[in-house]
Amino acid sequence: MIRKTVIQTLTTATVVAVCAGISLVAAAFGLFVLLRSLCGEVMAYAIVACLFALVALIVALVASRPAAAEKRPVQALPETSPILATLMAVVRDKPLVSAAVAAVAGIIAVRNPQMISSLIAAFFADTDPKD
Repeated sequence: MIRKTVIQTLTTATVVAVCAGISLVAAAFGLFVLLRSLCGEVMAYAIVACLFALVALIVALVASRPAAAEKRPVQALPETSPILATLMAVVRDKPLVSAAVAAVAGIIAVRNPQMISSLIAAFFADTDPKD
């Protein structure tokens, strides 16, 4: 389903781009014929080339303009739990001990993934009894 939508979108974009290109060529040729009768063939070539280079520059500038930043309301940071605050203080104060604990936890996780999955399930378990 997504593949079909992507293909349809790309096909539509290609058709639009080809039609726009044909329109630009027709407009350039019409402008050239008009200018050739007014100021000569070489000058008409130069004017048409400069005009369409200017159009390409304007399109490139508009396309490369950064998007407007969305204004999001500032949200207050959630309060950290005392356990997390204590844990972060230990990590800041004793980084080597923290690294050793992390290494041991990694070894335990590799040797016994069942225990780690049980801890994660217990952590995310619903603790509020439903009436």
